[in-house]
Amino acid sequence: MKYQERSEAGQFPFDWRGHMPFGPIIVSFLAVVVWLVFILVFALYWSPSFSIFQDVIVTIVSLLVMGLLVGLMWVVWGMRFAKSSSA
Repeated sequence: MKYQERSEAGQFPFDWRGHMPFGPIIVSFLAVVVWLVFILVFALYWSPSFSIFQDVIVTIVSLLVMGLLVGLMWVVWGMRFAKSSSA
């Protein structure tokens, strides 16, 4: 039975309440806020000593690092969810 299919009673075949991603959602939101604060502080204080090209590179690299960390967190959560739901 696929995870989208429901049983005859209209219920999902396993309990979804134990698999809610509250932690990853909160961490993702906080990561975006921290990244925005970092970019603001960088633009106001550290940026004048760099060229525009270096500023763009710092912004892109910081966004990639944040994206990789948040993505890794979601992969770990998803693998834990897949492991516990297949048992």
